[in-house]
Amino acid sequence: MRGLNFADDERVTIVAPGDRAEVRLPVTVTWTVRDFQVTGPDGSSRRDAGYFGVYIDRAPQPPERKQDWLVKDDRRCAQTPGCPDEAFLAQRDVHATKQTSFVIDRLPSPTGNAARRREFHEVTIVLLNGRGERIGESAFVRQFEVDRTT
Repeated sequence: MRGLNFADDERVTIVAPGDRAEVRLPVTVTWTVRDFQVTGPDGSSRRDAGYFGVYIDRAPQPPERKQDWLVKDDRRCAQTPGCPDEAFLAQRDVHATKQTSFVIDRLPSPTGNAARRREFHEVTIVLLNGRGERIGESAFVRQFEVDRTT
């Protein structure tokens, strides 16, 4: 693995929700992209083409790793043919998309003392190449507050 790259990456701009905005579920996260061709999982390893990894309340995988790296130690998955699949990863709030928006329709409800505090969540977007590997260290993060009052 190469050294860390601390240069600003401005290819992705999260448009909505606003930073620390108060939202209700479902919430649609939208972003714009520049200098990056959205191709989806086409098998290429270009740094300027691919698709997006979306992570809710969790960190993404390290650079040059695929999303399945996040569940590499899950013994039940390792013993199940075809695991991890898209559904398995989604249950762990790990998603991939070719779109420049993503709908979050569920989040765990806070319990105990956390239920009395403001409820903040975080979505992280990273660039994936056509093989599904994270491109570099860049991560685009937005925090938002969920209002569950009726």
